[in-house]
Amino acid sequence: MRAFAINKICLKDLSFEQAIDATARGGFHGITPWYDDVSHLSPSEARRLIADSGLTVSGFCNCGLYALKGKDGRRAAIDEAKRNIEYAAELGASSIVTVVGGLLPASKSLDEARDFAFDCLAETLEFARTTPVTLALEALHPMYTPDWSVVTSLATANDWCDRLGAGIGLAVDSYHTWWDPSVYAEIEKAGKKGRIATYHISDWLVPTNHILLDRGMPGEGIIDLAEFDTKVQSAGYDGPIEVEIFSERLWKLDPDQFLADLMKRCQSTYSG
Repeated sequence: MRAFAINKICLKDLSFEQAIDATARGGFHGITPWYDDVSHLSPSEARRLIADSGLTVSGFCNCGLYALKGKDGRRAAIDEAKRNIEYAAELGASSIVTVVGGLLPASKSLDEARDFAFDCLAETLEFARTTPVTLALEALHPMYTPDWSVVTSLATANDWCDRLGAGIGLAVDSYHTWWDPSVYAEIEKAGKKGRIATYHISDWLVPTNHILLDRGMPGEGIIDLAEFDTKVQSAGYDGPIEVEIFSERLWKLDPDQFLADLMKRCQSTYSG
């Protein structure tokens, strides 16, 4: 039986405590919280709640988004990343999803944005190396370039990992990378270097009604998720499959109903 985890964003409208209970009832193995979900608790309190439910900490979200505050906010952005990494370490997460941010305010220069993000990431990594937490660099779909990430392919993410060295790996996400002709070669490369830190799934709906908030459950869309999973497994990844779905449509469902359907779809798609 494959291990399935829930990213807390799937249960956006539930409290952290409610999400833990629902995830455990749904038969999932782990949960990945976001900092804002757990900041009202100490890491030890959050860790105890997760453990008492029978779940594991499957990851943590997130750090980065360096460009949001602009160049003048560089120090604040890095300090925020450090805070989140420190929380993840005390919570017991092995990795933290890292999204580097998009274009700088009032700028259209991709080169400037990439240089800025890389330099911020390098400084953040220096701190992360003092903890047991791996930075899981996530490549986002190109449609997210302006506001969320200038890293839009696993090729770029692998290149940045090569340049930065120890302490950084990849968050491989089916939704963001399925379209890329080189995705399977890059997954294989990442696997050979032991750098797949976490693995996210959701499906691409046709039509897509919102570029951020209209993802689908496995089998609802057009991604060959079984083939994608075969490549990730072949690359040596043996951790949990983490469902990460941003969806205004699915957030309106009864959480238990949603999770029951989701588990059936996961088991059907990932039965190998």
